[in-house]
Amino acid sequence: MKRKHRLLRIAVYCLIAITCITLYAFISFKQSAAEIEKEWSNYKAPIIRDFGSTESLAILPLVNWHANDPSLKTEAGVSYLIKTDTQTILFDVGFNKHKESPSPIEHNMNALGISLDDIDTIFLSHAHLDHNGGQQWVDQNTFSLGLEQTDLSDKRIYAVSPTHYPNNTVEVIPEPSVIAPGVASLGAISRQLAIGRIEEQALVINVKGKGLVVIVGCGHQTVPKLITRTQDVFGESIYGLIGDLHYPIPTGRLNLLGINLQKFLASGEGPHSPVTFDTMVRDLKMLQENKLQVIGLGAHDTSDEAIDYFKSRFSDAYHPVLVGEWIRLSE
Repeated sequence: MKRKHRLLRIAVYCLIAITCITLYAFISFKQSAAEIEKEWSNYKAPIIRDFGSTESLAILPLVNWHANDPSLKTEAGVSYLIKTDTQTILFDVGFNKHKESPSPIEHNMNALGISLDDIDTIFLSHAHLDHNGGQQWVDQNTFSLGLEQTDLSDKRIYAVSPTHYPNNTVEVIPEPSVIAPGVASLGAISRQLAIGRIEEQALVINVKGKGLVVIVGCGHQTVPKLITRTQDVFGESIYGLIGDLHYPIPTGRLNLLGINLQKFLASGEGPHSPVTFDTMVRDLKMLQENKLQVIGLGAHDTSDEAIDYFKSRFSDAYHPVLVGEWIRLSE
């Protein structure tokens, strides 16, 4: 009987401890989220009205969930090759979840005939494992295309948070900034997630005769803030949006111990309130109201059901995001 009472007391103490920890985490989450919203309300974005343009824009998904060829590797990660008149930009470097050599991005670059020598610039949207090459690199405030960090000493590298790389100086650009003719960073937009605070930047490219095309890595910024920041900084609405917007509805691509990481830990208002279908519909209507002419959703953090919904609403304006298939936007 004494043993039963002792076990009962231990169970009660454990329950109290778990309750206290959960309550503390919830309160901390809400406080941090409130601080971020206050920062957002008080922030005065720099005005960039004339940063040049490019006559050509071509975007090639190198890493994502779906491909146009079964010989290409896919995963719940992101990388795009972006070509303008003057620049070839590598946007994020994928996940390499299974620590392969060659990694998915290395394999796909080889298969598609793309060399690192072709690339001028590396642009990192944010420091999450599915964009920087794996958690081991994020933990070291760096990134990698594969199991070993290859020589990138001749590249310009831009990140939104402190990042380093061997034999190179990574330029941290928390503010909206021009990085090349017709190419700019939207600057850091913060978000409090259950897995911690994150800053994410998007790439903005001005296509001559069309307008601004925004390329997004994960969409943690949220659609309302992406639209507001773009209009505040550049004084124009968005012509096109390509990338991942984080709609793991009804579920996402990454699971750990039965928990869907994308839905419950990296979206919405936290584990207690993940992103909903209604939120996605609100965002879609906002994009439609802004008269987007081009949209394409990556599937690394967005479900096939959500993508099908966007396709049905945007019709011919919708462009599939498939590894190995170019999206070309030119005058």
